Amino acid sequence: MYLLPNMRVSGLLYPFSNSTAFNVEALLENGQLYIHYGENRAAQCALDALALSTPIPGVPVQATLPSGERFVPNDPNFVWPGRATSTSIASLERHTMVILSALLLTPLLIYALLFKVVPACAVWLVEYVPESVVDTMGQQSMYVIEESFLSPSELSVGTQQQIHTLWRDALKALDLPGDQYQLSIYDSEHFGANAFALPHGQIVITDDLIEALKDNPSAIRAILLHEIGHVERKHSIRLAAQAFAGTIAMSFIFGDMEGIVELLIGSGNVVMGAQFSQDMEWEADQFALDRLALLGHSNDDFTQALQRLQSLTHDKEEPTQATPKWLEYLSTHPSLEDRIKHAQSYQKN
Repeated sequence: MYLLPNMRVSGLLYPFSNSTAFNVEALLENGQLYIHYGENRAAQCALDALALSTPIPGVPVQATLPSGERFVPNDPNFVWPGRATSTSIASLERHTMVILSALLLTPLLIYALLFKVVPACAVWLVEYVPESVVDTMGQQSMYVIEESFLSPSELSVGTQQQIHTLWRDALKALDLPGDQYQLSIYDSEHFGANAFALPHGQIVITDDLIEALKDNPSAIRAILLHEIGHVERKHSIRLAAQAFAGTIAMSFIFGDMEGIVELLIGSGNVVMGAQFSQDMEWEADQFALDRLALLGHSNDDFTQALQRLQSLTHDKEEPTQATPKWLEYLSTHPSLEDRIKHAQSYQKN
């Protein structure tokens, strides 16, 4: 709003220590403010001596004189001399399209930050994580899992030896270091028929999964190769790095830095509690299929392992309607059906 050098502004004057309001007309002239009110009473001061309230769209900016009087213009759009620069922000706040654009763009920017920028940073960060940190994360995770969810294997010594022999032969054939990769067999009511990998190279397989695949040792080998794929692709470290970068990003957005400290302290728990993403599962599947082909085994080994897991899953679930596609997209894991189809159609490179 353009301001004339000399002008009159109507409004309300609130005298100091007095609740009475006077309808007045203030004169702005030669850098001075003059107000006459009541019976021969007046207020006067330099414009640059006024204390102005914070501009809020739709609310008049009140001026407080050094003597304590307060003047509130009737026009909510009135701009005091020297405060014209604030009108740009106020005009933006009153602009409907700007507000709507901000409402739409803010979630998109947050989505791009958390689901595009942060994962990309995580992939970059994993290359700089010291091995000592990886080992600590893995051991901390294993300690928590072992104390809470695992118990000694109830399989016969002979069965366990067969699995360990199969494991050592696979490591030797793939030229993978036996001192880095370790296989542990546990019984677990919590995990059931399952296998999982920890960051430092420890692979855990449960009694139930070995029993489910006892007639097909090659399928067990395929599952173990899948878990090795998680370690080789550093998926656990990527998850932790992604969680760390995401916490930093959210802290900057919302101004809460306490989450960074909590994440640093409990990084092992992050690895333990997180699930691999769909992309990571596909990478581990591809690793297993490629290594099976390298060892001269069929992709059917992995297909049969997945089909057996699918049958175990169906046995535990009551019949329900098919999962909607949009729910599958939100899932952390690709569906077993899609993974089976991918394994069946695998072509050796």
